[in-house]
Amino acid sequence: MSSEIVSIDQHGLPLSDPELLREIRRASKAPETWRAIVKNWKAFIIWCDGAGSSPLPCSPQAMESYLIHLVGKGMRTATIEQARYSIDARHKWAGFVPPGDSELVKTTMAGIRRKLRARPDRKRALTIDHLRQVGFPKTLTGMRDKAILLIGFAGGFRRSELAAIQVEHLEEIPSGLVVNLPRSKSDQEGKGESVSIVRSASSPEWCPVQALHHWLEAAEIDSGAVFRSISKGGKVGKQLSEKWVYLLVKQVAKTCGWDPSQFGGHSLRSGCATYLLERGVPLNIVSQHLRHKRVDTTLKYDRSATAKALMGVY
Repeated sequence: MSSEIVSIDQHGLPLSDPELLREIRRASKAPETWRAIVKNWKAFIIWCDGAGSSPLPCSPQAMESYLIHLVGKGMRTATIEQARYSIDARHKWAGFVPPGDSELVKTTMAGIRRKLRARPDRKRALTIDHLRQVGFPKTLTGMRDKAILLIGFAGGFRRSELAAIQVEHLEEIPSGLVVNLPRSKSDQEGKGESVSIVRSASSPEWCPVQALHHWLEAAEIDSGAVFRSISKGGKVGKQLSEKWVYLLVKQVAKTCGWDPSQFGGHSLRSGCATYLLERGVPLNIVSQHLRHKRVDTTLKYDRSATAKALMGVY
């Protein structure tokens, strides 16, 4: 989503490089956020056309009606919140008061949250214990898939982070390697974050570092995207999308006889947190490894913490 750039700015000053300004404005948000805003804004415009309402500026009453429309379509709270955010963002860029700031919309959103309040749909954790049950074939595809899943689990990566890893992001260290992420969900300003991947001390066959090296060597990849597509003829292609990571997790679950609906792209990250916490790794270390800004976020993955604390009290 990009607003139109003219040769004169709002203060009457000439813009020496409109293209650079456009690029800088795009960099203010993650690509995923821009895509969500564009998608939600288009959907809102279509609804406004049918309702005979103005999308920009939009009245609080019109936004309220649209949010109720989304409830009627069975949308989840998070989806409705995202739609509200997108509409408000578009108004801010155009210099209008965001309709979501009105008490009317705030009250309606509060009611929607209470009405749709439900237990979060958490996907099952996919841990190394699960992965050891997977029979990865000794093929190029098998080596790639094994490396993706082991690195994804060991690093607690989000699927977008995993798909975006480049060879240039990898740094060898005595204990394994470090993946230097130039940007992530918890690092919107692009300061960079580092993720340590340690070698397996007990099982070389399931070592994430070794699996990654095997894949890179077999695929003859020495620069650019680490995880790439493979044609039917065995030719290595372009960088995989984050959706592909999601589909791979589903495919592995189905192959192993598990319910695919219980697993998703977040299962690897959840599996890393769950596995480390259950094995007594200090909470602050797990939180740091997952790049959580708050320890409370990490605690959500320790689903048996209360039960473990109560063991033996009666």
